[in-house]
Amino acid sequence: MASFQAKLFLLLLANSALLEAQEVRAVDLLNVNQRIELRFPPAPSDCIPGEPCVGGGVGGGSVADGAPDPRDPHALGVALDRVTPTDITLDAFEAEFRLLNTGLAPINVPVWPHLSDLQPSTESQPFSYLSLALEVRLSGTGPAQASGVGWVELYGSAEHEDTIITLKPGEWVRVKANVKLHTWPTKPIEAQLRGDFWFHDNVFKPQTGGAFIEAVNGYLNHTLFPAVAVHFSPTHHATQESDLQNP
Repeated sequence: MASFQAKLFLLLLANSALLEAQEVRAVDLLNVNQRIELRFPPAPSDCIPGEPCVGGGVGGGSVADGAPDPRDPHALGVALDRVTPTDITLDAFEAEFRLLNTGLAPINVPVWPHLSDLQPSTESQPFSYLSLALEVRLSGTGPAQASGVGWVELYGSAEHEDTIITLKPGEWVRVKANVKLHTWPTKPIEAQLRGDFWFHDNVFKPQTGGAFIEAVNGYLNHTLFPAVAVHFSPTHHATQESDLQNP
């Protein structure tokens, strides 16, 4: 009985937070060329790019992964409110996301478009930053099984004011961005797009001639919202227009 009462109390808290939901930030990336390049000390001058070199560095990265805990009060959801056009191709399309705190505890989320802005002035100095990818996941709605995924990322650092904000339960950030699929079906299909996310806590470690990024996956619970119906063709708009003009 006590367990049931506790669950009911948490449900009432969640519903109360959602009733008081409000937008706290809008991020418009539609006409933004994101700067994501990071610097590192150059390799010795006698090194040949792409070949082994004594004293030269290498690049790489790792992601420590795990699974969310359903009992964790931290949760996020990404609602895909609008897609333009809904006949999508391999070209970029406009997507409007709503990143919503669907849990019972505040969450710090990054909201800055430019990773390069967060790097210290000294190129050899390691630094930490958060990264949040807003995803569109494509899945076929017909008998043929097919999938695809695209995303846009936001960044933030505790060392840079206003690049991270705290989302209280029920609050959200609206993000408009041009998104391209990075993987896609090989044939035209009727499909749907659903919003989702991944959240990383990163450390960038520059070294001579390269760098290494250590990422820890944020174990937040995911809340799924309704999908948007689309038609997908594995081609480009220009190709379609040419075919229409030259049947």
